[in-house]
Amino acid sequence: MEENNTSNNNDVKSSTNGLAIAGFVVSLCSLLINFGGIVGLVGTILSAIGLSQVKTKGKGKGLAIAGIIIGVISIVYGIYSIFTLVNILNTNLF
Repeated sequence: MEENNTSNNNDVKSSTNGLAIAGFVVSLCSLLINFGGIVGLVGTILSAIGLSQVKTKGKGKGLAIAGIIIGVISIVYGIYSIFTLVNILNTNLF
């Protein structure tokens, strides 16, 4: 009986962190739906919180790190696209 309880506790500890998964998924979605980097920012924040939780419990360190990297790339692309759009509008209007 005690072996079953121990294995059940190990299963709970070895589950992947939900915030790490959510951050990764949101960061991936931010590559398609950017909204000026806001979605990437949300994915980066979720991934960072998930990474801090992974250090104490659960798995998902790789997903959290990948979510942070993809989110930062999306933020940089969002800022670049905003500046490019403003530049194009200023050039064509005046």
